Amino acid sequence: MRPNRYCTQRSALPGSTAGFQPPDGDPAVRGDQHVLISLFSGGVLLAPWLTVLDPVTVLVLLVSLFIGSLAPDADAPDAAIFHTRIAGLRGITGWAANTVARFLPFFGYLIRYFEYYPLSAALWVASLGRYQDEHRGLLHSLVGVLLITLLTAGYLEVISGLVSWSHLDLLPVAAGGFLAGCLLHLIEDSCTPRGVAWLFPFCSVRVRGRITTGFSDSRPQVFTLLLMAAGWGMLLWPRYAGWGIAQMQQTGPVLLAVLWATFLAFSGVSLRRR
Repeated sequence: MRPNRYCTQRSALPGSTAGFQPPDGDPAVRGDQHVLISLFSGGVLLAPWLTVLDPVTVLVLLVSLFIGSLAPDADAPDAAIFHTRIAGLRGITGWAANTVARFLPFFGYLIRYFEYYPLSAALWVASLGRYQDEHRGLLHSLVGVLLITLLTAGYLEVISGLVSWSHLDLLPVAAGGFLAGCLLHLIEDSCTPRGVAWLFPFCSVRVRGRITTGFSDSRPQVFTLLLMAAGWGMLLWPRYAGWGIAQMQQTGPVLLAVLWATFLAFSGVSLRRR
């Protein structure tokens, strides 16, 4: 069998990014950008379901999506998930997000000390000491976000039992929203020059783009506005076009996929070696 031209045996493990130097001028995606892009992406999908789903279910989805959109950065000491306020958020969205942000440090430290560190230690042992943890490593991979989703859900189930919280039926909803937020975070970071090694620790090849984050590149802001407009369109279109709920529910995923595909194309995203 011919070896994969991207993921060779040499790069399988450690798939660590240790020693990887990001291109100059490649700051991380800002916390407010992660939050807005993720929430508005979720809004495009949720809009046609608002008349069908229970309001509590919608609230749990949005809150868990919000937390998940920042969770992969728990491997960085000064990430937004460790703060009780997300700088840069304004208006009603900023007010709502910063109200929930009071609970962010709980999840940040839970993930960092009770999930990320134990998982990193296990990977260090499995790799015979070759693994070195750093930002955009384990928590910025499919394996990493799946594991922290399962662990976070497990911790929440234990806590719910201790406080006799009876709504355990919402736990899968929260886990799904959290995982969706984590995956959106990875997609967003894949648009930057440093990129994301999605198959870490089995492969160190990164998906990278050309988005220069911060305030100098307007593409994330334009994309955020398009997602917001699409969400409002999903809410208002049935009133003027006469479409039924079923049609809108089918349109939502297609519209979101088209918007994301366009943004990824304009971001110059591609597979590149380390």
